[in-house]
Amino acid sequence: MATVFVLANQKGGVGKTTSTYNLGVALADIGQKVLLVDLDPQGGLTYYAGFEPEEIGKTIYHCLTRNTKPRDILVSNDYGIDLLPANIDLSLAEFELVNAPARERRITRIVNEVRESYDFILLDSQPSLGLLTINALAAADEVIIPVSCEFLSIRGTRALLKLIAKVKGSLNSKLKIAGLLPTMFDTRTLHGRQILELLDTEFPRLYVFPHTVARSIRFAESARAQAPVFEAKIQVPGALAYRELARELVKGKTRISVFGRKVF
Repeated sequence: MATVFVLANQKGGVGKTTSTYNLGVALADIGQKVLLVDLDPQGGLTYYAGFEPEEIGKTIYHCLTRNTKPRDILVSNDYGIDLLPANIDLSLAEFELVNAPARERRITRIVNEVRESYDFILLDSQPSLGLLTINALAAADEVIIPVSCEFLSIRGTRALLKLIAKVKGSLNSKLKIAGLLPTMFDTRTLHGRQILELLDTEFPRLYVFPHTVARSIRFAESARAQAPVFEAKIQVPGALAYRELARELVKGKTRISVFGRKVF
């Protein structure tokens, strides 16, 4: 049965979609059966996985609001990834579900229909703390919080932690925080190094993954090419971090203290 992770942070531009896709491919590369779920109306994960969002007839929106079966919308790509896609239609879901029964558990129902078929299910949440993010947290076993190495990302993390506490208290008592994933780390700047050190002191009760993802234009280029960053002809700073994180998740060591941090 799959372990369900949601990658969440209310701040945009911290690497949620990049991390979801490349972590998914890294897991698939080591023999894991992986399902990705795009919960952002922008459809960034869908595009990254090789599909044109606006050309897809049925998406996760139809599962949420029309009771379409997830297997009826599932698509697969050449990198061993299965995907429940999204497009701009998903932006209507929050309005349509306002008065719906069990509206916070719609993603839970969808995930439960397919989780027996996978080792890992990764949910890519939108950059907000709205109903779709609440749904994702209610459905997940654990949360990975990508945190870009800048001050505003830390502020967004504080707000997300408050929401996680509320969801855990009312919707998903088993929800755990797997850890904070430092992203977009620039080794050239003092600010980046200060923020990286601040994560340990600002969130002393949370595990900070040692696999720091360095900033690189190759991530944007890989998204544009609709290919994982591992396909780049040169070694990409940060890419190895996702492979290391994938191995750590498979080994189930997400909450073991690690002294020292690797920057790839």
